[in-house]
Amino acid sequence: MPIQKYQRFAIALLTLTTLWGCSSSNTYHQASSTTTPQRLFADVFTLCTEFPDRNITDWEQLTKAGAWITNRFIRLGYQIEIEPLPIPAKGEGWTTNTIATLLGTTHPEEIIVIGAHYDTEINTPGADDNASGVAVMLELARRFANNPQPRTIRFIAFTNEENSNSINTGMGSLTSARNSKDRGDHIIAMLSLEMLGYYSDEPNSQTYPFPREMAQQLGLDLPTVGNFIAIVARTNDEPLVAQLAQSMSQAGTIPVVAAPLPPQIPAIYRSDHANYWLHGYPAAMITDTSQYRTPHYHKMTDTPNTLDYNRMAAVADALESAVHSLTNK
Repeated sequence: MPIQKYQRFAIALLTLTTLWGCSSSNTYHQASSTTTPQRLFADVFTLCTEFPDRNITDWEQLTKAGAWITNRFIRLGYQIEIEPLPIPAKGEGWTTNTIATLLGTTHPEEIIVIGAHYDTEINTPGADDNASGVAVMLELARRFANNPQPRTIRFIAFTNEENSNSINTGMGSLTSARNSKDRGDHIIAMLSLEMLGYYSDEPNSQTYPFPREMAQQLGLDLPTVGNFIAIVARTNDEPLVAQLAQSMSQAGTIPVVAAPLPPQIPAIYRSDHANYWLHGYPAAMITDTSQYRTPHYHKMTDTPNTLDYNRMAAVADALESAVHSLTNK
């Protein structure tokens, strides 16, 4: 994008965040008297009701959803960078990643990326996929806003993760990972928060994209009840997975299942972390396992009332512990 056009776009977007920040729902999100489950529900509800078509079929809603998230970061006091992606079908249209940075106190050049995509598949409100991930990311940003760590924390709201949105445009995380590589960023770990809100205590409520016998051959004892949060990565990211599993389990708030899997399994690439692998960075996906658990995947029934906000709060607690582990040397 030519620099003059980028500057005009950035000014316009930041102006939009200021205007959008006047909504009563945004004030509610910041209220210190609310509990974590209430804050998570409020964010999921806002994304699903105010921006239900936040995909490439409704560029205005997608842009406003990104602006709403940007405003949230600004109000928490974060440094903001906007990464624009063109939408060829819209001519001069743009969609954006928003980056919120908390500089490290002693090792600012070492970076932990925590990302979640805010776009949805067409014709779905996307409560679990992926308003749940955005809500937990914003909760972590709130908790760390006045608590800088030795290493830098970089929160990124990604656009265009869904296939229908990234066609002819590219995934937002691909742009961001490529920009990091071009700058020579020293990313220690990238965590993709991908669908964190659906849980079940019913027998056999958990399935997998491969036979459980295969997992057993790999030394993995995978549950058949979908009441846990999973850490999914390649086998060569096993040190990162082990560190995350240990620190998240120490929080003691939700069962954690570590799943370092062979890179030949296609399903492990299905979110923004894969673009960081592509550029040589260690990364993992934190997930409720998507369609291998929830019956609402990519459907109109993926609504806020289907999620478990107490368990989402437990995931936020576990991830806070993990971030502390990653950001301290």
